[in-house]
Amino acid sequence: MLWLRLLKLLGVGLLFAGTLSVVLPFDMPLLTRRKLAFGIAVPGLFVSWGAGLAIAMLAGHSLLSTWILGSFALSILSVQGVMYAAAREGRAGLGASVVAIVPLILTVALMVWRPA
Repeated sequence: MLWLRLLKLLGVGLLFAGTLSVVLPFDMPLLTRRKLAFGIAVPGLFVSWGAGLAIAMLAGHSLLSTWILGSFALSILSVQGVMYAAAREGRAGLGASVVAIVPLILTVALMVWRPA
């Protein structure tokens, strides 16, 4: 179980690092932004999802719990912001940052507090 938690933490770290590097308006070529999105953020999402589902199942949580379903929905919304920013030049900025970062922070909050 500790290895899964470490894997989950590493996945979340990759997801945050990739998300921030893609949506914040740094001066970088679009190809670099896309590589960061598809090479760091998206793999981080899948690693954190996989490890999180394994932890939830091993802990006996229902996968239909509000906090799990809410986390899935919020993380998908967050990745949509990342993909939007990586799709075309000039899209990284405040709008993409809010759409990507706020749901990601709320996802982590749901994972930590696990309401209902």
